[in-house]
Amino acid sequence: MNLTRLVYYSQHNPSMSLGVPDLIATCHRNNAALDVTGFLQFNGHSFLQVLEGGRAEVSSLYNRIVTDPRHLNVILIQCCDVRERMFPGWSMGLHEGMDEQTKKVFLRYFSGNTVNPETIGADSLLAALRDLSREMA
Repeated sequence: MNLTRLVYYSQHNPSMSLGVPDLIATCHRNNAALDVTGFLQFNGHSFLQVLEGGRAEVSSLYNRIVTDPRHLNVILIQCCDVRERMFPGWSMGLHEGMDEQTKKVFLRYFSGNTVNPETIGADSLLAALRDLSREMA
């Protein structure tokens, strides 16, 4: 099986309700069945997400996300084959909010504590998400 990593950014559609605990529970159930792992950072307004798994499974999940009305302005940041997973222990890890520690992590990799998907590099984004996931482990 080819292992694929996909990274995207999207904005939350404010006209749609978002039950984050229900969303994550669904991700855990569906992703585990598909052998997809990943990590999600949600600050209340935007999503940064990494999906890792088989090429067909990751592609199918991404296509569902793009058509999900809870997401606006979905931007694909990176999609590539990889040798190993960056988030192997997370059927879907979640970091929610933008506390002081999160701001410090973001400032290590970005020019501010907000992420502009037009200017960030995938490597910096993955490093920031990896650091956030390590703080949660």
